[in-house]
Amino acid sequence: MHTHSLATPIAAARYERNFIVAFTVFSLLAVLLGAAAMAATDAAPGLWLRNPLAWIVALALCAGLRRLRLPPAWALVVFTAVLALTLFAPGQAGVHRWIGIGPVQLNVAALVTPFTLVLADRVVRRDGRSAYAIAIAVMAGILAWQPDMSQLGSLVAALLVWAGVRRDGRALRWIVPFALAALLVCASRPDPLDAVPYVEGILHLAASVSPMLALGCGLSLLLACLSPLALAGDVDRRPAAAALAAYFVVSGFAWLFGAFPVPLAGYGLSFIVGWMVGATALVMK
Repeated sequence: MHTHSLATPIAAARYERNFIVAFTVFSLLAVLLGAAAMAATDAAPGLWLRNPLAWIVALALCAGLRRLRLPPAWALVVFTAVLALTLFAPGQAGVHRWIGIGPVQLNVAALVTPFTLVLADRVVRRDGRSAYAIAIAVMAGILAWQPDMSQLGSLVAALLVWAGVRRDGRALRWIVPFALAALLVCASRPDPLDAVPYVEGILHLAASVSPMLALGCGLSLLLACLSPLALAGDVDRRPAAAALAAYFVVSGFAWLFGAFPVPLAGYGLSFIVGWMVGATALVMK
């Protein structure tokens, strides 16, 4: 008997509701507390207001996104192609992570990776591994060459967790060597960019205002990261939910190990939109 057959529609709806509420509440709290830290350290309103506004815009975007029916394989191709465009866009000191749209610089990996992870799980369940493996391999190679160790490490962690939850030894056999190669390439291309206090150092800024503010930022970020696990009771969505939680945790706390952006709490519109879109993908039909 399949475990999923034991889950009633009421139980599945409850898992989904718990996830939506938890992610919405804790992501908003992380954004607001980060904005409060920026405001308290004399950041201009034009800076600290952007994250809350991006969260509101992303919420409206996600409400419409849930009604779409995206072909997962085609979406994988499109997202991978958009990520590849960063290699041809103007870089900063040899680093290529952004595409400019008017005055806004978008970190494409932060925008597309969460959604891609969820869609890739659907591709595997519907169409087999081939399209999934090719898209993920290309994405990992792009992230290694940009370079972006934070996003590459988050992607690798998500893949390993996904394969582990699926108990897919064959997937692990190709993920592990390719991931090690990509990480070595990325490590050989050191990031020359300096840390920005409102991006990578937001928790330190919050601590300079109040230890409780920093604790609130960190705790709300952690709970937002773990919120996909509320869907663990849904067997079909469990691998994607676990992978997304792993991606969130590693991406969200990479700043502990280097000068990496702090999603949600730190300044960065791409992370806010990307995380919310990725979370929405988990509950799309």
